[in-house]
Amino acid sequence: MHLSLVALMALMAVAWRWRWRPIQSTWTARWQAAWVAFCLPPLLVLAGAMAVLIMGHHGTMLGRTVSPLGCCLSLAILALAVGAASCSLVQLLWLDLKLRQYPQTTLPSGKTARLMETSVPLAAQVGLWRSALLLSRGVLDTLTPTEQQVILHHEEAHAHYRDSLWFWGLGILRRFSVWLPRTQDLWQELLLLREIRADRWAAQQAEPLLIAELLVKLSQARLSKTHLPDLPGLGFNHGTSLDRLEQRVEALLNSDNEWGPDNEWGRGPAQTVGRGAWLWIGIPLVAIWLHT
Repeated sequence: MHLSLVALMALMAVAWRWRWRPIQSTWTARWQAAWVAFCLPPLLVLAGAMAVLIMGHHGTMLGRTVSPLGCCLSLAILALAVGAASCSLVQLLWLDLKLRQYPQTTLPSGKTARLMETSVPLAAQVGLWRSALLLSRGVLDTLTPTEQQVILHHEEAHAHYRDSLWFWGLGILRRFSVWLPRTQDLWQELLLLREIRADRWAAQQAEPLLIAELLVKLSQARLSKTHLPDLPGLGFNHGTSLDRLEQRVEALLNSDNEWGPDNEWGRGPAQTVGRGAWLWIGIPLVAIWLHT
């Protein structure tokens, strides 16, 4: 019975993922739908594995004797999750050490940033709760002061929403759920919507047309380079996709009605996914009361 419970949760997770498609709605609705489809299926499998381990491999469930196979499979699932978390933690520590090698510089705005010596214009937030700004020499040498300010506004959004923290956690789920369908598609969808949210923040402080032109300029600069800095977890080449660039530009230039309420962008993961959706994770935990 325990093995059947884990298998049922896995089948539900696979079916949930297979049904996912990017919805044609507001950007905030797409954001919420992507979070739900990305997070809940693997968490459902983990909840099933934890429920089986809590019940143990002795006793009965619904009148049927349980076997140790369910516990063995559950241990393997949790080991995979721990391995995914360990890999992400090692990558984070390596990135933090790498960041400390870059010198600090004071920007004209008075802010401090770590400076990376490369001619490609790049910017990122690095760290977890209190992320640090990482800029390349290309940002300071090839962009105008106005364009630099737009870059800073965009990165302020990532810092405000603590994207580096939440996407580090999502990265753990991504590693764990690599066996589930559409994991990579959902990951790319979340990365796109994360950048669109930061663009939206910047557009409230600068002209959207200026931001769109800067996006095209940055994309051309990156595509012209055959080698970008290899810093795992930052993904400097994520924005080079023409399809992604087109969607970001369209989002900037389209009407405000397509964005949805601004307050929905800033909600935490629990509120973004929604209380009703979280109840799905409690389904396998109910089985604990059926074990004797």
